[in-house]
Formats: sequence, structure tokens, C-alpha cells
Amino acid sequence: MRTIEDYWRDFENFGFIKISKDGRNDYTLDRTKGSGGFSILGDPQSAMVTISDCTLYQPFIIKEYVSERIIEIGQYYAGAASVYQKKDHIFEFEYGLNAYVNLGTFYGYKRIEPNIRLLNIGFAFRENFFSSLPIKLEDNFYERAAMILNPKPVSIPEITAICSSINECPLKGNALKLYIRGKSLEVFSLLYDYIYKEKPKIDVYLSVNDKTILNSVKSFIETNYADSFTITELTKIFAINQQKLVTGFKETYHTTVNGYVQNVRMHKAVELLKNSDVSITQIAREVGYYGDITLK
Repeated sequence: MRTIEDYWRDFENFGFIKISKDGRNDYTLDRTKGSGGFSILGDPQSAMVTISDCTLYQPFIIKEYVSERIIEIGQYYAGAASVYQKKDHIFEFEYGLNAYVNLGTFYGYKRIEPNIRLLNIGFAFRENFFSSLPIKLEDNFYERAAMILNPKPVSIPEITAICSSINECPLKGNALKLYIRGKSLEVFSLLYDYIYKEKPKIDVYLSVNDKTILNSVKSFIETNYADSFTITELTKIFAINQQKLVTGFKETYHTTVNGYVQNVRMHKAVELLKNSDVSITQIAREVGYYGDITLK
């Protein structure tokens, strides 16, 4: 089990020096590693604010997963950072207000680029915060939050304004803790309202892992196009439910699974027609067509 505390220790192992004060933890870069650092304000066990302003002298790659449900939302002002599971599946943070819902299922990495100032201010909400709320969250809250918020920037001007004002707060100690708690409740109330007012942009939520699986399905079809396989068989091979496979594939690649199979077969058949002397009937069988066929 990986906790957010493990995540922060990875920053210390890289070269950030931790200094704890009442109401905040400051992480300052060792001068050989870069300049600046980041601060965590508020209650690290519940709801907190992270203020980052640093420049690294070398790339920093960190395990970007923890084994608990967390919601993060923050304003990115400058810098270059991305998360990925494979190097050809990269999601880059964009300037503006970015949100992320961690359901404890993403296992990947974050890369922070060197020699570029990274500047952002954001809020993070842990399970202790959710359990302390004066309301009971809906049973579908986390799934709906992930559907609405992941993975593109959102527009909630009130939250952007709150993030921008945090850096000007002069409070310390218990007064700072109270201030961050109040602002955390304000931000979460705005976020909660947005989650239930905003219409889902997709019919099915696809996690980073789901998208990786869909790409594997696509590669499987491109390699095994001549074989006969069903949607049900594909769901078993790749351990993905049928709705995510059927709807997710169409949303991602703008064609159905069967439509993509037929497209790959047809392109391969045309390629064989151009580059071989094999009969049309034999070519049809080689690419997975059986019975009468007309290639145009």
C-alpha cells in the first residue's frame, strides 16, 4: 500500500529538504538539485493546499499513485509536467485549472521537466476530509467526479480566484490551519456543485488504465485480424467490461470494434492484391473473410 506520505518522501529522496512549522510543511530544493520548492499548508491528513514554485536542474520522475481516494484541483501558472503509464500514453498538465480524481487504480509516473519554472497552487482532499463533511456524499460521487473532472482542464473561475489569493495569506499557526480549512470547504462546495451541474461529456468513464487496455485491443486486432473473435472473448482476454470496450473503443477511435476489424482486413487485402499474385479467394481467407467476397 502506497500512501501520500510515501509520495512526499520520494521528493525528499530526490533532494527536497523538509522543514515542518506550525500549520505548514516546507520542502526546499537542495542547491545542487535546483532552486525553490513547495509548501503544504493546512492539515496533511485531511484537506491541504500545495504551493509549488521551483526549477529543477535535472528531470524528476516519481511514482504517481497512492492507494486511497483523493481529489486534487489546482491552478497551473507555468512549468512542464506530465503523467504516464507508458511513454506513448502521456497526459500533460495544461495551464489553467486542472483537476484529478484518484480512485486508487492508476499506477503510473509523473515527470517534471528540468530548467523550467514550475508554478502552481492547488487543493488536495483526502478520505478523512470526505468523512468529516456535514453531508453524506452520494454513492456515485467518486465515479461521477472522475467522469466530469478527468482528464482535461475545467473552468470554475471562483476556484481559480481562491487559488490565486492563497499565496497572499499572511496567517500562521492555528490561524493558518483555520483559514485553509475554511477555504478547503469553500473550494470543495464549488467543486461539488460543478460535478453535479455539469453534464458528463462521455457515456462511460475511461481511466488511464482503461485507455491503455483499449490501445492493446486495437493492437491485438491489427495483429490478429485474420482470426475470428467476439466482443465477449475480447472482454475476457483483456479483463475489461463490455460497456467500456464497446463504448470506449468507439469514443476513442471513432469506429466500432467490428468496424475496425473490417477496416484492417480490407486494408490488408488491398495490400496483398497489390503486392502478390495470390487469388482473391485465397487473399480473402488470409485476412479473415470466408465465403463469397468482392474486393473493390
